Amino acid sequence: MKASLFTSLLMMVSMGAHADGLTKSPDGKTLSVSFGAPTFKQVLHYRKLYDKKPFPDAEIYYFSNGMYKIISQGENHYGVYVLQGTFDDQTYTIRFISLPSEDWGNKTAFHQLTFVRGDKQNVFIQNAIVDTGEAIAQQNGTYTLEKNTVSNPVPTSWKHD
Repeated sequence: MKASLFTSLLMMVSMGAHADGLTKSPDGKTLSVSFGAPTFKQVLHYRKLYDKKPFPDAEIYYFSNGMYKIISQGENHYGVYVLQGTFDDQTYTIRFISLPSEDWGNKTAFHQLTFVRGDKQNVFIQNAIVDTGEAIAQQNGTYTLEKNTVSNPVPTSWKHD
């Protein structure tokens, strides 16, 4: 039984290893990921800021395959997200993992934002964990939600004053 299970697992791993082009480029050192269809754009305005990133405004561009791009006065990076709930819900949570970038010392960062749509104002609460082990105090602010019309976010950068 153990030999049969081992053989089955080995065959599955072997088959997965020959799925050319799914997760790596021909050089075996880079990963190519495409953006899905644009879905939503959130504009965040922070009331409580992180001391090392005192940027009060940010824009997040969401795509249908779980990719995102965030820009602000001091950030410009990509990552993946998982949405708990829907953007139409009164309350929903999004968990983000940023891809390694200069924004976070060429490491990843994890953010969890909970959004609450109100009658007069939409608010969010943010918790973050970074690879450095530093404790980041909870942040919060307000947000707006609109349709994302940017299908290729690569050239999109911060242009506000």
